[in-house]
Amino acid sequence: MRIAICDDDTNFANTLKILIAKGTYPPNDIPDIFVCSDGSSLFSDIPDYDAVFLDIDIPVFNGFQIAEQLNRLGETLIIFVTMHDELVYSSIKFQPFRFIRKSRLESELPEVLSALNKTIAKRKAGKKFKFQTKTGDVFLDINNIQYIEIYGHWLHVRVNSGEDLECYGSLSNFEKQLAPFDFIRTHKSYLVNCKYIYSIEKGQIVLDDKTEILLSRHRVNEVKNKFKNYIRSEL
Repeated sequence: MRIAICDDDTNFANTLKILIAKGTYPPNDIPDIFVCSDGSSLFSDIPDYDAVFLDIDIPVFNGFQIAEQLNRLGETLIIFVTMHDELVYSSIKFQPFRFIRKSRLESELPEVLSALNKTIAKRKAGKKFKFQTKTGDVFLDINNIQYIEIYGHWLHVRVNSGEDLECYGSLSNFEKQLAPFDFIRTHKSYLVNCKYIYSIEKGQIVLDDKTEILLSRHRVNEVKNKFKNYIRSEL
């Protein structure tokens, strides 16, 4: 989960970061929290956020202007955080996920974090991922992807129906984008969906359909730890 805090009050922003970090999250989805003091930094550093805690009264671009831009760019959840209770009604047109009053931060934040976890989990359940093929873009349900393999100059995508898809792209880029969805890099040539792992053995991963995937020796501990976290999150 990627979370941003945009507030020109450094002390408050750091306090909020600490409180968010203390929240309860799935073991495989501990948030990365980025703090900035204005809209320019928000958009220039890490554009792909799951949620933004946004102060309304900040310099350069105010919170409403930033929210408008975020809504244009994608599905980032916006949580307005402000000292101005009277701005609640003005914020509605920007479709915020929540509104937190700074004076009641500690009492209102837990409910927001709980709702945030549930909403992001639901999004993951039905998330589609775009692959560029020779004939055009193909959108696959992430949950149906078993693994991705480097295959010559192409990437080979195996889905649970047994279908194979050849696409363009970088496995390292896919690794970054699919990490929040429980995909593990087991080898320089393989990216595997934890959902389909049956066992982790010496030198290989075995999937539910008995497909054997290479496992690099130097990745063994990382793979085992990530898979354990995945199992715990599913219990």
